Amino acid sequence: MWVRNPNEFNFLYRYPTDRLDNYIYFAAGVPPQGIFIDFIEGRKEAFQRLFNSVNIEQSVPIPGSASLDRFAVVKPKTHIDENVLVAQRAYLQNAWLGKGANVQEQCYIINSRLEGFDITAHGAKIIEADLGKNVFVGFNSFLRGQPESRLTIGQESIIMPHTIIEIRKPLVIPEGHLVWGLVTDSKDIEVNSISLKALSKVESTLSMGNMLFEGSGAGFVSAFKERIHHILEENGAFFNGNDKKGHAQRNQNISFNTIQPYPKGDKEGLYPSILIQP
Repeated sequence: MWVRNPNEFNFLYRYPTDRLDNYIYFAAGVPPQGIFIDFIEGRKEAFQRLFNSVNIEQSVPIPGSASLDRFAVVKPKTHIDENVLVAQRAYLQNAWLGKGANVQEQCYIINSRLEGFDITAHGAKIIEADLGKNVFVGFNSFLRGQPESRLTIGQESIIMPHTIIEIRKPLVIPEGHLVWGLVTDSKDIEVNSISLKALSKVESTLSMGNMLFEGSGAGFVSAFKERIHHILEENGAFFNGNDKKGHAQRNQNISFNTIQPYPKGDKEGLYPSILIQP
């Protein structure tokens, strides 16, 4: 995992291969294997129904200022608050999405609570977790607690892209922390996290476990916070009923026309021809 802004900062983390193989593993001649693949494959069928039906009635109330994509899966006991944006192919099950939260493409929120103004970036998965306000979860992150051992992330924290947190005992990440890498217990979190306040004081080099940081910690934290604010702003998290509209408010008037390939026969897998005339 590498995040770099030339002449300002450089964040580099390398995963220990022996531990990563359990989550995703590639070998010549066979499909990808591991926990990530099993997780997706086990929920594939839930999306098929979305493409087999023209109209689907939503099973949960949607506030007038929120947007739930037509091609998102919504399971029972899900709550969607004001100014929430749920993108296509998101998967929600017993998910509480507080005001201004957004769930981007290919994200899964299961048995979890997001207090509000939380960003779940593309491909991230959050299971059995409680997130305070203004938590950023980077793309393709995998956060999984257990029903009796939940993961708690304090407000204003940043979970770096591709982070894996899978726990068997309760784990609390304090507010205002940066987390990266592979975390399975409290010992891992000691070398895979740092408070944003402490990181802001770094002016040259910081090494923790398999992570190396170079440059301005203050510049890194500032850039991330500005990016988070921009995403929330663009997605309409700050809409006040009159102005500051974003995707959550504008996407409601979008119409969908999905053309699917032939499911069987001689043309299986091919898309039909279509002629669009005014």
